[in-house]
Amino acid sequence: MDESAQETLFLTFKTVIDDVIADKRRIPENAKILDEFEARINLGLHVEEDFVLWLNLVAHDGVYTLNKGKLDEYDLELISDPEDLMYFTNGEYSTAKMMTGKNRFGKRRLRYKGGTTGRNMGKLLKLPKILVLDRRI
Repeated sequence: MDESAQETLFLTFKTVIDDVIADKRRIPENAKILDEFEARINLGLHVEEDFVLWLNLVAHDGVYTLNKGKLDEYDLELISDPEDLMYFTNGEYSTAKMMTGKNRFGKRRLRYKGGTTGRNMGKLLKLPKILVLDRRI
């Protein structure tokens, strides 16, 4: 994957994450969980069979930042196909489908491991509350 394609993917993904969090903030019940969630997550976007684009998502004091590269110290490491993550954030794919289904490369849709700071499975369980858009009736 060339540099311009990587930059485009990063900017697209950053926009999606920023928009999801902004949309969640519009609902008062979400404010507490968004403000209390503290995490340092390495996020691998599995874009080609043998290439993963690494980003990091840091949530601290209610501020969420997405940057390129991996963090040396992190709470979770996640790897997923960007398309699967998009379907996850818009609610089309459930957490169960992400954890058990296969992506286009034959790997699980969402692969994870605990970070350098411990297993942190509680953070993994809270992640859908942060990244998945609420359904509107």
